Amino acid sequence: MSGLVNRVTRGFGRAVLVRAAIVASLLAVLAVPQTAYPRGARKTHVVKPGESVAKVADFYAVSQRDLREMNGLSKGQPLKVGQKIKIPNVLRVPGKPYKVKKGDSVASIAARFKRTAREIAHANKIKEGSSLEIGRTLVIPDKGGTTKGIKVKGRVIKPIVFLRVRTGEREKLRLFTKQGELNKHGQMRLSYLARDKIDGKVKRLNFRLVQMIQAVAEEFPDKPIEIISGYRAQDVGGEESQHAFGRAIDFRIPGVPTRHVFRACKKQKRAGCGHYPKDGFVHMDAREESASWVH
Repeated sequence: MSGLVNRVTRGFGRAVLVRAAIVASLLAVLAVPQTAYPRGARKTHVVKPGESVAKVADFYAVSQRDLREMNGLSKGQPLKVGQKIKIPNVLRVPGKPYKVKKGDSVASIAARFKRTAREIAHANKIKEGSSLEIGRTLVIPDKGGTTKGIKVKGRVIKPIVFLRVRTGEREKLRLFTKQGELNKHGQMRLSYLARDKIDGKVKRLNFRLVQMIQAVAEEFPDKPIEIISGYRAQDVGGEESQHAFGRAIDFRIPGVPTRHVFRACKKQKRAGCGHYPKDGFVHMDAREESASWVH
């Protein structure tokens, strides 16, 4: 009888362990953040004599700020020969990467991709007649650039300048295409600017939230949007926190009273709008039922 009990006990114990392993695996998958900005490096670069952050960033067509942040480098910190640094997997401007080959010139690359030499030069911070280093990555900018408005179903949608208040990062982003579809690159960069302010984690911002940001921006043409807070990983345990799911943003628009921004937010469908006049910002989130409050 005792032998039967032992066998049953052992069998039950194995079943519990299997179920525990399955649950642990599922939790591990769910715990992986949805990163819009690829945190993994494109590659690892070994620093050569005479190289600086600026030179390496230019060679791989990434921003100096992204390069410093990925490698924990402070502004002005020199690189050491032989040092291994990670290259971010996000280009400096919207476009696609191109690795320079023997015989390439700015003019020949421009002709190949049906761009002007000026567009190629401007996107890569070089002169039109510059000689190109073989192996260097250039950005082939998206057609139309990011400076002009585009017409979508009778509306003119312009790029928006965003400023991350905490770090001073500033970018002009086009959030929608000429067809009125979401510009995934713009969404990626905006999600990166709205990353968690404590540990730098990034979560892809909700599609409806991006739509609302565009709509509010159109109420105040050519005005930049200053991001106070976006994704907040620490809010996961909080009650009904939209910030924890990439569905909320706290922001302000320089030169525009917060009450006017609050009013524009309340025009959006299924939006949560909070007015914080003492702190000088407006909260906006994408939710199922509209709500508004003043704090």
